[in-house]
Amino acid sequence: MENVTESTQAETQEEKAPEEGAKYLTVTDEELQAMLQAAAKAAIKELRKEEAKEKKKNKYHDTFSLMRCYRDATFHIENAISEGVQLELEGMTEEQQEIYLRSVRRTRFKTLLMTANIDKVIDEMKRRREAAGRELEYLVFDMYFMQGMTYEQIIEQVEKDRGESLGKNTPRRWVTGIINEMSVLLWGLEDERQ
Repeated sequence: MENVTESTQAETQEEKAPEEGAKYLTVTDEELQAMLQAAAKAAIKELRKEEAKEKKKNKYHDTFSLMRCYRDATFHIENAISEGVQLELEGMTEEQQEIYLRSVRRTRFKTLLMTANIDKVIDEMKRRREAAGRELEYLVFDMYFMQGMTYEQIIEQVEKDRGESLGKNTPRRWVTGIINEMSVLLWGLEDERQ
């Protein structure tokens, strides 16, 4: 029995023995608390940076999405049935027709407000590009969103109309640059100091 006990004690001591080259650090509770607080502050700071990046990315995405549906929104404003005389639905009571018309008027009004804001921002983008002598950038933007052309079609059209050769990624870069500027004009800035 003694051999078993000695053997178990030896194994236990081996388990507790530090690995060769391993170093241990002794810290007080106060030092540990300070280290944990510093790590937590650094983590929070990094999280805020990531959240700010995500907000910026979301603003870009929202602006890009708005521009992708801009033509459809203007179609809605021009063609939405918002008067009773335009409505020729049989089987609807007057109350149902009125509810439907109010709904269409409300969405048409909201769309009108948003497109009016977008129109002002688009005019500002055009003005800025013209003032900087970079009209082609705005033209590419217009071709992409207002005319619904692909980047490849834009490259071909610019070469055909102006005799200028654009790089494969140039239209995308120009559109991205304008969308980034528009994002601030449409959504404003948020306080980053939280």
